[in-house]
Amino acid sequence: MKKLEIGAIVSQAWDLAVKHWPIFVLFSFVTSLISGLGVSVDPERYAELITNSSDPAAQVAMLAEVIQVNYILVTIGFLLSIYLSYVVYNLYVTAYCKGKPYESMASIFKVDLNRLAIYFCVGFVYGIVVGLGTCLCILPGIWIAIRLWYAPVLAATQDVTFGEAFSRSWQMTKGHFWELLLMGITMIGIAIVGFAACCVGIYFADVITNFMLIISMFLLMPQAPEPESVIGDEATASSDYVEVQ
Repeated sequence: MKKLEIGAIVSQAWDLAVKHWPIFVLFSFVTSLISGLGVSVDPERYAELITNSSDPAAQVAMLAEVIQVNYILVTIGFLLSIYLSYVVYNLYVTAYCKGKPYESMASIFKVDLNRLAIYFCVGFVYGIVVGLGTCLCILPGIWIAIRLWYAPVLAATQDVTFGEAFSRSWQMTKGHFWELLLMGITMIGIAIVGFAACCVGIYFADVITNFMLIISMFLLMPQAPEPESVIGDEATASSDYVEVQ
């Protein structure tokens, strides 16, 4: 059975992040802006909420008035976020497998509509399943989240069907739960450190954690050839790469 060496994965993810950070930090920043599209806070009502009410029930009631939501913009932001995450996953895979994120600027936003639709459905079902598992009990939610962790990435970057995305993730993560749990905790730690670095470091931390996800995914694939982006003697290998469109 393959073994995930978290230290080696972090090291290679760091090297890749340093090499390719400008485009990925830009996408991370843009995605964070789009994800908040259509949601705003009334500053006057927020100040009133903080200063004039010590009753938790009253604060909850006022919260609905403080947060203003434009559902049309929220829907547009959500769909754009899905599209951008699809694009970015493919850029990460291309950067890892070919040594650079894209062949040309025009190629960045090319979309396989069938794959995009599968990615959307897989991500939607993944969120529901993990959410239900977490609601029933936190531990089952964590277990399901890790076993199906790679399903959305596989759907976005590999030529798989809806069912294959889940089944492949299930097979790949078999016997690696504790290693992946440790990697997840490490990702959270990196995100916290990034946020502590004047908040803007969270974007670079996001690049590192995404590369960790991609590296570990290819490590767990069977029959892994070496990627063109190998860095140093401890670089990990990739496998079954399907060329990004």
